[in-house]
Amino acid sequence: MTLPLFDIPHPSPPPDAEAAPPATMEAATAPVQYVAWLGSLVHTHQYGKLADLRRPPTADSPTHYEARAFAPTEEHRALYRQVGFLFARYHAGRVKPHYGYGNMGRAIRSIGYDGARGPANPGAERLMMRILPARQIPWRHLQHAIERIRAGETTPPSWAELITDLTHWTDRGRPTPQAWGDAFYGRGRTSSPTARTNGATK
Repeated sequence: MTLPLFDIPHPSPPPDAEAAPPATMEAATAPVQYVAWLGSLVHTHQYGKLADLRRPPTADSPTHYEARAFAPTEEHRALYRQVGFLFARYHAGRVKPHYGYGNMGRAIRSIGYDGARGPANPGAERLMMRILPARQIPWRHLQHAIERIRAGETTPPSWAELITDLTHWTDRGRPTPQAWGDAFYGRGRTSSPTARTNGATK
């Protein structure tokens, strides 16, 4: 007597045992890998490549393509290139990489002088209020912020966190501007909800 055959489904692993899809894993680690590469340019004194990154996007060079290649998707290649520009601008004249800390709101909060920083500094607050309402990534104002942070020799944002934040700039509910505003005005955490640890703070 032959018993009928039935398809027995394979049991699913518990949620915490499921492996993340490769694309998701790559998207999560790409900012960290990219910032590590940028830091290595400073650490090994590759000033030619850093100078390339400081040039406008229209002045393509092999370094620009190296930078863009770290992006996990075609959609984000220009974004990676632009963050590389900001990183290179901050590190002009520096001999050691600074990996930053917290989000951009926290970094802008440090702009000013003792007794008048962040919300107490009209210039810093004007800059913040040009950035937060922007529906598209406000690159010009972000560059201004990095220049102010560099001039004041204060801590830049975590570069890896900045990349992650900017990839979510247009998300519904605008989580990135909300988190930056909270950090600037001191009513929220200094890291954004989408932040990833970059492995270094200085």
